[in-house]
Order: sequence, then structure tokens, then C-alpha cells
Amino acid sequence: MITNRNIIFISSIEWDFHWQIHQELASRLAKAGNQVLYIENTGVRVPRIRDAKRIALRLKNIGTSLFSHGVRQVAHNLHVLSPIVLPPFGSYSQRFINRRLLLPKIKRIAHRLGMRDPLLWSYLPTDTAVDLIEMLRTRNSAIIYYCGADFSQLTPQVDKLRRSETALLNMADVVFTFCPQLVEHCEKWNGNVHNVPAGVNLEVFHTGIDESAASSSSAYHEITRFLSSLSHPVIGYVGGMHKFVDYNLLKESAKARPQWSWVFVGAIQEETNGLAALPNVHILGQQPHQHLAHYIRQFDTCLIPYLNDPATATTLPTKLNEYLALGKPVVSTELPAICDFNRRHQVLTTALNEPDSFLRAIEHALKLPADEIIIARRWEVAALGDWQSCLRNMSETIEAVLQK
Repeated sequence: MITNRNIIFISSIEWDFHWQIHQELASRLAKAGNQVLYIENTGVRVPRIRDAKRIALRLKNIGTSLFSHGVRQVAHNLHVLSPIVLPPFGSYSQRFINRRLLLPKIKRIAHRLGMRDPLLWSYLPTDTAVDLIEMLRTRNSAIIYYCGADFSQLTPQVDKLRRSETALLNMADVVFTFCPQLVEHCEKWNGNVHNVPAGVNLEVFHTGIDESAASSSSAYHEITRFLSSLSHPVIGYVGGMHKFVDYNLLKESAKARPQWSWVFVGAIQEETNGLAALPNVHILGQQPHQHLAHYIRQFDTCLIPYLNDPATATTLPTKLNEYLALGKPVVSTELPAICDFNRRHQVLTTALNEPDSFLRAIEHALKLPADEIIIARRWEVAALGDWQSCLRNMSETIEAVLQK
């Protein structure tokens, strides 16, 4: 494991957003003895009205850490910075203001925290991220790009995005991603691209449960009591209620099976197209990450109900291995990356984005045996993405770069 390094994460999400690879790796690297500075999302597009809550949270974080210039310590060796920058892909004057006034503040904060010769780890391929990397890098820095999405689907400034991502790929010493489609994309500009499987924290998501620990957890009892009170089967989803969820598919499916309970756990980021109004639908909002396993244990079948379009073509969400690690049957729409995953492992059921197909897939999943062999097989597939093992492998790759 990498240790005794200064690592700066240029993240694509807020620290307090639902837990993903960004927070997982930053936390593990800090625990391994590295000094970590986690820079919250600087964006891939101009903010919109639906981003008001995120902007308000950013301003709150800045306000509460005013005397530390927007920096707060969230764990040993781990600081989070809530920066103020102008949106990426703007005019020449906007980029000039970022370069001359706003990004230098981040550099000063990094120096104040003692971040010398940092390892620069970016989840963003924007011009803002590229400018920041150029400002922070030294002769002894290594640059890592984690390509977690096809960002051309996430911004209207596609040409500018492609130019900045190409620049970042050319700068990067190593590139990580999680699906063959993105590996192929990145290899056009970088010869050191590595496929890392979708990860899972096996310390939290596991089939067994320590009953003595659970008995002292009020959250465990409250969640179990609530979900046990619902009519079964309980069809569950854990993750963001974002624009990539197929709300029409879910609404029509829930209406067609009013005797089933449909439970959604995650931050509400979009209008749900009337889904929340249905009496058999329970939208619980964002919950603490350490409680998610308690919800999943009570689900009879778990869902990945995403729209199937170019924006989700490379989607392989972390929740897939979290579901499997807990031995649960999984039903997903036929996203290309998930279908590729299933061709290799044969552990889930896929369906078209049509209510009849989706409901047949759920009914099939509900009838699958729940014996120890099936549960163990799902856990074995999930364990291939154990975060600690994945991070060790990533560390070996990074150390080879640093030794050069």
C-alpha cells in the first residue's frame, strides 16, 4: 500500500454526497499513512436550478470553515477543501480568473498543509482540473486520472471537454477505469491504462452479521422493524435518485404490482415523475453509508433501474457488488457495461426498459434459490472487487511510476 505520500484528490463529487469510490479510496489512503487533501467537485458544466442544494451545502461548508479558508479535517490525515471556482469550459476571461485568482488559493492551501511533491489524482477531465494539476505538479509529482464516466455525455461543451480530457490523458502517468469501453477510450492517448473492477467494502457489506454488534445498534433495529412491517416481496434500490434512473419504468412497474413494496434509499436529486405518490412506494432519501447494508439485507430483490442511453453505456455502479456481497439477487436494465459484467460472471438478471420485461426479470429473481451455494457464488464475484485488494493493486502500479 502507498504510504508516507502527499495525495491531492480532484474529486467529481462532494465529500458529504452518497459514499462512492472517491471517499472510499481517500479514506483508505489516509488510514495507510498518507496526507490526503480532498478537493470537492469543481463541476463539468454551468450550475442549474437543480444544483441549488449542492451550492448551498458548498457555501455552508465554506462558512463553517471560514477561518481555515474552506478546509475542514474529517479524519486523521484527511482534509476536505470546498473551493470557490468559476465553472469549467467558460470564456477566456473566466478561465483567466480561475488561473490567476481562484486556483492559486487552492495551491496556497495545499502548501499550508505541507503537500510537497504531491501525487495528483483527478476524477475530472475538465480544463479547470488540467489547470490546477499544472499549477500543483512538481518534477517529483505523479499524475493519476481515474476515468469514471464518459464525460462527453455530461456537458454541452463536448469539444472543449474532449480537448481537456486529451490533454489530461497525455499528462497522466497512469490511468484507471472500470470497464472495457472506457479502457478502449483512454488507450487512444495513454499507454498505461488499467481496468479496476467496481469495488465493495467487504468489512461493511457481507452476508453474515455480528448479532452482538447489531443488538446494540438502534439503527439496525429501526430499519429491520420498518422493512419487516411492509408487505413482501420488498423490491429495493440503494443509490442516488438522479437523472439516469428510469422513473417511468419504475412507476409503471410499481403500479402493475401494487402488492409489492418498492423501497428507494438515496439522495433525491431529480423529480421522480410521480413515483413517490404511489402508496406501495417508499422513498427514504439519503441515509448514512454504514446503514445501507441493513436495508439491503431486508430486500428480497435489488435493482439497478437505469435508463439505457449513451450516458449510461459505461455505467457499472458500486451498488452492484454491494448487493452481491450480501448475497442478494439483482435485476438490472440492459446497460452495456453491466451486460459485459454478467457475461463474465452470470450472477444477475437483466431486462429491457419495458415494464413487462422488467417485471418478468424481477419475478424470475424472486424465484431463484437462496441456498448457501448461490449466496456464496454472489459473494465470490463481489469479492473480486474488494476495495483493499483493488487499492493494493493500484498502489503497486502507482509505486512503479513513482520509482521512475
